[in-house]
Amino acid sequence: MKLLSVAKLVRVSALPSALADVFGGMALAYALAGRASFTVHLGRLPWLILASLGVYLGGMALNDVMHARKDALLRKQRPIVTGEVSWSQAWVVMAVLFAAGLLGGWLAGVAGWVAALIVLVFLYNWLAIGRIQGARVSQPFARAAAGVAVIALCRALHVSLPLLACGRLELLVHQEAWRLFAASVFLYFCLVTIVSLFEDSGGGKAALRTVAWLLYAAVLVFPAYLLGQPGSAHSPVLGVFVPLAVLAWLLVMLQRLLDTARREPTPPNLGRTVGAGIRGECLLMCGFALLLVPQQPLWGLLALACYPVGRVLSVWVSPT
Repeated sequence: MKLLSVAKLVRVSALPSALADVFGGMALAYALAGRASFTVHLGRLPWLILASLGVYLGGMALNDVMHARKDALLRKQRPIVTGEVSWSQAWVVMAVLFAAGLLGGWLAGVAGWVAALIVLVFLYNWLAIGRIQGARVSQPFARAAAGVAVIALCRALHVSLPLLACGRLELLVHQEAWRLFAASVFLYFCLVTIVSLFEDSGGGKAALRTVAWLLYAAVLVFPAYLLGQPGSAHSPVLGVFVPLAVLAWLLVMLQRLLDTARREPTPPNLGRTVGAGIRGECLLMCGFALLLVPQQPLWGLLALACYPVGRVLSVWVSPT
């Protein structure tokens, strides 16, 4: 089993977006520490990264394991379909990664949340199989809608892990900033996943038009909330200009791709949009982190650094 084949199996080019979630979640934890009366334990960061790495890459391997028959019918060039990795080898890789994720979660104090995340990943992949009848694959609307909601919930939970590692849930649920932060991530990945539903067959012009409009809410509502808070003191450069410029960059990039996909809703155009949406999570987390804690710009800059890494990796390994 070659290293490149394993990298394709786990779609390693999408991993930087998951790491950006950790950095964005750390910024949120620092921003809420004073309000919710908890202390951020920086020593848990390596274990949170391990948990993220294990669950995210394990989930990608699980997708290939559970969707092997569907991928073959759709002639997708996935490692199991092409014979680069056997089904049993993929299962072992998946199990090892999930075990590593649970270990990281246990050491970070969020083992239960990580276990819940893995269960949700299994549920999403079951829903995403769709209905296979002979050589035909279809996706009933109810299953598709449920799958979109579940994978978006996974992402909202994933980005919240650093916060959950520091504070007690009963204190955190009252934090409006957390609810809006998680809701923005949830909506953003609902939109990315909706586009991915058409990646195999093309089409979806009406859905893409809706996605384009809702994207503004996913990206801009949380910044507007933070900047509108009474008594908030945001430095002009790192606290306002830089994060808003990064978020504007994200919007312009995705809107251009969505416009191209609407005019020509072909699988390649839709696939490029989905890949850019996944990588765009790095830009989203950069903007949110700098707005949350401009006095600690490291978290936003780390999230931003994940973006070019994802772009470089996507040259060799597709994120979708």
